[in-house]
Amino acid sequence: MLTGTRLRVRSSKGVCSPSFIDPENERYEARAALLLTLAHDAVARDQTRGELVARIEEEVVGDGVDHKLSRGLADVLLKRCTFESVAPIPAPELRAELFRRGPVARSPGPSNRKTAQTVFEELAKEHGVSPEAIERGMFSDLKEEQRIQSCDVPSPRWLLDRYNVALAQGLLLHATEVRVQLPTLRPEQARPLFRQIKFRQLMHRIQRNEDGYLLILDGPLSLFKLSTRYGMGLAQFLPALLHIDGPWKLEAEVKWKRRYRAMTLTHEDGLRSHTEPTGAWVSREEEWFEERFAATDTDWQLERGGPLINLGGEAVLVPDFTFRNNGRIAMIEIVGMWRKAYLKSRVQLLEKHAVDNLVLAVSKNLLADKSGLRGLKGPVVSFAKIVPVRDVLDLVEACAIEEICD
Repeated sequence: MLTGTRLRVRSSKGVCSPSFIDPENERYEARAALLLTLAHDAVARDQTRGELVARIEEEVVGDGVDHKLSRGLADVLLKRCTFESVAPIPAPELRAELFRRGPVARSPGPSNRKTAQTVFEELAKEHGVSPEAIERGMFSDLKEEQRIQSCDVPSPRWLLDRYNVALAQGLLLHATEVRVQLPTLRPEQARPLFRQIKFRQLMHRIQRNEDGYLLILDGPLSLFKLSTRYGMGLAQFLPALLHIDGPWKLEAEVKWKRRYRAMTLTHEDGLRSHTEPTGAWVSREEEWFEERFAATDTDWQLERGGPLINLGGEAVLVPDFTFRNNGRIAMIEIVGMWRKAYLKSRVQLLEKHAVDNLVLAVSKNLLADKSGLRGLKGPVVSFAKIVPVRDVLDLVEACAIEEICD
């Protein structure tokens, strides 16, 4: 994503929006192609990051008026490149060996004094490498001296699309709240979307309204702690939203230039995700629960996921697992980093709308409020790192209901 001076934003009258570029514009495509050519050429020449950046500044940025765009595209490109420190021995050890050999002269002079080249040759002979490898490896641990190994940018068009998404992500780093309206949300769409939300540990709630489903995400500026890490998680969630096959609308309040402004993104902006759908992601808590369940002697069958549960239009629940046994059914939701107020609200909604066959497993370590679960009613089990399978099965046995078949 793009931050700081690389962000191109239009703002006026309380509204701001990323300055997207047209990825089909031939001028932008040519610039992206030149960047990609320079990166591939740097790989072929075994150049350093510093050498590549210098060529980009000279051949792409130059004295153009839109240098912010060029440097932003370059940043996106560089983040997709792999750089490594290349040295015959670790750079700190190499420097120590060189400096231990004492001072050197700039030139041999009449007395044939020791020079830096002489020391390089001595050390190269000892390690069985070339003097050039010794000289190059001397400061290879510095960022600008790392050597490019590969560039994972499939095409100029991909780079332009990724740049647009990076602009939007940069603004989301400054959000106080994000609201996503989804006219439709099928279970096969909801599960990967909510897995990303849980993976990023985002505070969220979803409710049914007259326009479909409203997903509300707390922004980093609404929290007192973890603002940078949380903001990154919120920004990294955006590519998952772009996988939604259908209309959507994102509205966010962002703090830009010391003022709070409204930002809107929709499916009509043409943003393309650079990631693959990650519906198969499984949290450690879920993975450990599945492993321990498989080793438990029980008649209950465990299935991943479950149906979307509409809580009277006030919220929607996506269970993590479903339990079935002889016509009876129960579900479990493993709660991540929620505030206690959210947790209380969820329990109240479950009681209000009679979702009696759902177990909540709540991590004490991830609760923002450390006061615990006192006062919460219903089938709730707490855990530190591992969800206790036996405790869950006891609750499942007590709360399971007869399954109604369509």
